[in-house]
Amino acid sequence: MDAVARPRGRAAPPGEQKVTPDEVADGGRGAVAAAVGWRAALRRDVSLLLLFKAIALALLWWLFFSPAHRPIVDAVTTGQHLALEAPPPKQGTGHTGDQP
Repeated sequence: MDAVARPRGRAAPPGEQKVTPDEVADGGRGAVAAAVGWRAALRRDVSLLLLFKAIALALLWWLFFSPAHRPIVDAVTTGQHLALEAPPPKQGTGHTGDQP
């Protein structure tokens, strides 16, 4: 008997030992079992990646966008930021008016 059990209906030609990756991966159960195992592994990997991505996004939000990192917004700071008030005149320049 072969070292690896072959699915029914398939026999190796005399003198030739060909083993497919499906037979090695699933212990000779055939392509159907390999497809199911492959899909389960893919589903597990994708689920883990999505979980890590969600954790990373939550961490980034907490580090940069949480309420602790938001500036205070009121009328005074908004006016200063938009320069709505004229800056105070500099002392000692000798200029009085718009003309130099």
